[in-house]
Amino acid sequence: MAWVPLAVGPSQAYAHSPVPGIEGFYIGLLHPFSTPSQFLSMVGLALLVSSFELKMARWLLTVFLTGSLMGLMVGQQLSEPDPALFAVACAICVLAALSPGRLALLAVGLVGIGGYLIGVASIPDDGPTRDRLFTMSGSFVGANLGLLYLFGIIIFIRERYIWSWVGIAFRVVAAWVGTIALLMLALAFTRV
Repeated sequence: MAWVPLAVGPSQAYAHSPVPGIEGFYIGLLHPFSTPSQFLSMVGLALLVSSFELKMARWLLTVFLTGSLMGLMVGQQLSEPDPALFAVACAICVLAALSPGRLALLAVGLVGIGGYLIGVASIPDDGPTRDRLFTMSGSFVGANLGLLYLFGIIIFIRERYIWSWVGIAFRVVAAWVGTIALLMLALAFTRV
């Protein structure tokens, strides 16, 4: 019965409210997955990076980390970043579908560009510097953790299910994601 005053005492439930003052961090955390262009780019990047051996994948993840940081720090806010992200997502998926685990230099370039564009697309609107830094740091963490989680899920599936068709299935998924990105790119240039 001693817990009853504690249960009825609070007038509001704070169980799921963010820590006051860092709401921007939470907003930024999800931002790299908030638009179709960013989502398709992140999925394509995960498919491409996971197609390489672990040693090379580490380098690609580092390149993405550096690219996303550069995009956030020195990139300029684009009024419409979606076409560039769709184009890069399509190129990334074409490489992941047609030549998985090969053409490492091309993969490094595409992952770097993809990371840079994810960073640029995550630059918040003008506002107080402190709030912008919170949001940008959330976006940086969200993009890199998000890619790491997607990469980990794909690696888990590859290691758990060692049938030869699993690799083919990931190539088919990459082809579909690339096709969706290409269609979205075409729609971005279509005048209604």
